[in-house]
Amino acid sequence: MKPYLALLLLSTTIGAISTYLHLPYNPPPLGNFGLMYTDIVFGVFYPRFASTHESQLKLWYSADKLGPLLEGKPVCPAPYVDYMFEYPPLIGLLWYFTTCSSISAVLGDSGIGPATQSALRRIAELHYLLNALLLTMSLLASTYFMYRLGVAVDRELGIARTAMWLILPSTVLYAIYNWDVICVALALGALIAFRRGRYFTSGALLGLSIATKLLTVSIAYTLFISLLAMKFKKDVKLRVLISFLAGLVLFGSVPYLALLLLSPRGFLDFLVHHSTWYCENCLYLVVVHDIGDQLHRFLAMTSISTLAIALAFVTIAKSCANGVLIYRLSAISILGVVSLNYVFTPQMVLLFSPLVLIFFSKVSRVIYAVADAMNFSIMFFFFSDAELRYYFRKMGLPVEVTFSPWTIDSPIQWFAAVRNFLLIVILLTELLAILRSR
Repeated sequence: MKPYLALLLLSTTIGAISTYLHLPYNPPPLGNFGLMYTDIVFGVFYPRFASTHESQLKLWYSADKLGPLLEGKPVCPAPYVDYMFEYPPLIGLLWYFTTCSSISAVLGDSGIGPATQSALRRIAELHYLLNALLLTMSLLASTYFMYRLGVAVDRELGIARTAMWLILPSTVLYAIYNWDVICVALALGALIAFRRGRYFTSGALLGLSIATKLLTVSIAYTLFISLLAMKFKKDVKLRVLISFLAGLVLFGSVPYLALLLLSPRGFLDFLVHHSTWYCENCLYLVVVHDIGDQLHRFLAMTSISTLAIALAFVTIAKSCANGVLIYRLSAISILGVVSLNYVFTPQMVLLFSPLVLIFFSKVSRVIYAVADAMNFSIMFFFFSDAELRYYFRKMGLPVEVTFSPWTIDSPIQWFAAVRNFLLIVILLTELLAILRSR
């Protein structure tokens, strides 16, 4: 069997395992709701469609479609238009497709009378399975693109590192959890296209990834600076830079502009949501303990801006548009932006873990494996926060026994802090290694 086929088989298996773990109406694996939880169902679907949920009135813009839906009529509410939706436009489009398909399949053409809890349950489950199918397909694409990038560096190690990524605890748990793996597939595809000199395609795929998750703008920034440096040194033609930018701007901006035109209120709420969110598992919580303090956002903006300047200098000094170096710098950029952000949810490690495993040193990969285990532990123990606190209290630590996994006195945030520290160590180690190289 060809290596990439074996990897795709492994990827399919991991997707199936992750899908099974998160099935919304199975008993929680090991009795642990943290293994079952997904943003897809419990973080986004239920707050909007469960009629008894407290936040529903805050999220819906009008009852024009919510009322008929609760009466069992097969209406299809639109994200951003009928209710607040906090994810970028490509995810909103996917969400619209999966919710509408699920509602139509369960309620039929004429409806079923007042929507029951069992009907809502069937809608939620089908909606989850449709998302899981699309995410598994994205995991397959990510695996293939990672394999192609890896073998370009070292054939045997490329195969081994792709397999390692698939079996990491965080990949297994978070592949079917949120929509980050779609962004990963698009970003890795963009790097493959860039390597092959298909600059418009590379920019377009990166633009689509940005319309899926804003943070991959860091990779686009690094590739743009590299091409710009090469242009000044006359190593690439102006049309190469223009082609990359055209794809990036067209496919990265049009989805957001379409959202703005479709629903100005939905677009504004999207921006406000992300600009006012609290420090979620962020690096700065160890020094600023109030998760709602605006200082977190200031520190994140300052740190990321500093990293962007440093990357620009290093990229210009070491300019090499198609060597391995540019991919190492791209890995550093996305690792840095995620690690230094004031929101660092556990599934976001998928945005950089493939590149870390392909392009970073053995020492960094070993450190990352430990960081990945800490990241896995965040959700594994999340809903056991009070029990962990009780255990540490019995050991003599002055910990309040309560459920508050978001605050610094929680063992959950200790896992996050260790993860963040290790990732910063990797970031600095790899950046210094590039500076010292000739």
